[in-house]
Amino acid sequence: MQNNESLVVPFFKTVAVENPIASKRQGRPIFKDVEMVEIRIAGDRNFAPTFPAKSMWKRVDGEELSYADRWPEAYGRFKQGQEQVAQGTPLSELPFLTEARRQELRMLKVYTAEALASLDGKNLTNLGPQGREMKDQATAYLERAGGLAMDIALREELADLRAKLAEMQAEKKPEPDQDERESLKAQIAEKTGARPRGNPSVDTLRDMLADLEA
Repeated sequence: MQNNESLVVPFFKTVAVENPIASKRQGRPIFKDVEMVEIRIAGDRNFAPTFPAKSMWKRVDGEELSYADRWPEAYGRFKQGQEQVAQGTPLSELPFLTEARRQELRMLKVYTAEALASLDGKNLTNLGPQGREMKDQATAYLERAGGLAMDIALREELADLRAKLAEMQAEKKPEPDQDERESLKAQIAEKTGARPRGNPSVDTLRDMLADLEA
């Protein structure tokens, strides 16, 4: 199996498991519910190992991590009774696939474009003579989608920058007639020795200057 998370789909479920000790003691079959995880491998119809969800997956820095810890989102959906779905781009988004082909891929546990693009070796061969073509098409689709997402993000970033720049320029832009107002105040100050107080209008300043020049 390839070391690629896109190829692995966990499916959590509750299974009734017989308790042999309790069954022997009671003289009848005694079962208990056990949370299990079925690990589905893309492209491999027959290999689907199943483990108790809370059993150890691996040890990290001395801490035991369970299969539920490995896939917390999928386990959370299972506990909430929600539909468990593979992470990635659904096959329904791939326009080059017919519905019949999508169903064939799902039967081979290939649920996403990412899984299809990641297949290789025997698991890719299991898709049949068109397997390589579908893999290449899925790869091209994801590359285009990734480029489009980057382009959209870049356009949004540029639009945001333009808006901020326009806002900054608007804040710095002088008020209408501000330059003329300052010029009139300077001329009045030159004739009177003092600038007009407050913020008189341009028309008022013009009248004041005209009176001084009369």
